[in-house]
Amino acid sequence: ITADVGQKEVLVKNKNLFVNTEDFQCIVTLAKNGILIKQAELVTAVAPLSEQKYPLPFPTPKKPGEYTVTASFRLKKNTLWAEAGHEVAFGQNVYTITETNTKKEYHCIKPVKVVRGKLNIGVKGENFDALFSYLAGGLVSYRYAGVEMIESIPKPNFWRAPVDNDEGNGMPMFYGQWKLASLYLSHKDFITPEQSGYNPGDPTLEVHETYASIAYNYVLPTTPASYCRVIYTVYGDGTIETTLIHDPVKGLENMPEFGMIMKINADYNQLEWYGMGPAETYADRCKGAKLGIYRNQISDNVADYIVPQETGNKIGVRWAKVTDRKGRGFLFTGDNMNFSALPWTPHEMENARHPYELPQVHYTVIRTALMQMGIAGDDSWGAPTHPEYLIHADKRLTFTFRFRGI
Repeated sequence: ITADVGQKEVLVKNKNLFVNTEDFQCIVTLAKNGILIKQAELVTAVAPLSEQKYPLPFPTPKKPGEYTVTASFRLKKNTLWAEAGHEVAFGQNVYTITETNTKKEYHCIKPVKVVRGKLNIGVKGENFDALFSYLAGGLVSYRYAGVEMIESIPKPNFWRAPVDNDEGNGMPMFYGQWKLASLYLSHKDFITPEQSGYNPGDPTLEVHETYASIAYNYVLPTTPASYCRVIYTVYGDGTIETTLIHDPVKGLENMPEFGMIMKINADYNQLEWYGMGPAETYADRCKGAKLGIYRNQISDNVADYIVPQETGNKIGVRWAKVTDRKGRGFLFTGDNMNFSALPWTPHEMENARHPYELPQVHYTVIRTALMQMGIAGDDSWGAPTHPEYLIHADKRLTFTFRFRGI
């Protein structure tokens, strides 16, 4: 059964050879910003190998928000293979009703205080302080409510642990320089301005009443040489908006991932997100997922693969909370970003050939990304990722997300 859901009606296509859709219960739900607001049963009777349109059992909402309409077909009776209520098919439509003159830019009226030292730039505001280092080349401290929140400097990341399909089509060999770029990028001027086209140097600082912007340039050890820029905009409520920019360089191979990576304490082991789920999703593996609000533990996002590999990615994420059991931690927000929270970095997962070789858990590793390349899989012995699911390095790439303590 296929359900093509619109804002006012649903087209039900019955591809069964002998079974009428009246043998299934169709439940239609309406959610606003991930929260269920309406639910009703829709009676259908579509003959085998036929299709028919039905009006939705509730009117189209008019208030601003992101709405999700889902039509779910479920078993009415127990069968040998599943119990009553088991979902056999679903269709979903997501649409947004916006207010006029709405802006996506983050706005905060709380003031910030900036202290510029010889080796660091400090930014303080309500319940937080952040420290940006000249020598280390990034955000070295973020304290919220007096608690240090980060365990490593957030850095650009262009790599994912290869999956079985990547091993089969040679992705690590073709794209391996992006692993080097993720591990060994530098804010220091090892490459002259003539070679890279710019001077890394010290971070730049712009101070305003309610926010401050600190920008770092990084040299990437790619062939040909390239660079990226990370801009932190710190607001008075503790929100740090992070923007990663990579300008095109002719001759560069595609990227496996384009985003940021950071480590936080392993005590932050609870995850809640508003995005596609509940299982892991990728650009070319998301048809079985629904947009919604889901919760699990960080360890639940590690699939039980025989060989450790990329796992736990989630696409279409609007926001994600990574907290401890008392609800203290981080809130991440973005525009349909890729997001993962795992016990290990991509490099640690790639180094292990068996699950028992994975190191002890010391951190929760956060990765936020504009996109991760598709995992291919037309076959597992050479078929590459389809072009529309690749990250092309020959065009300007920009990714913005925000995080703050909660």
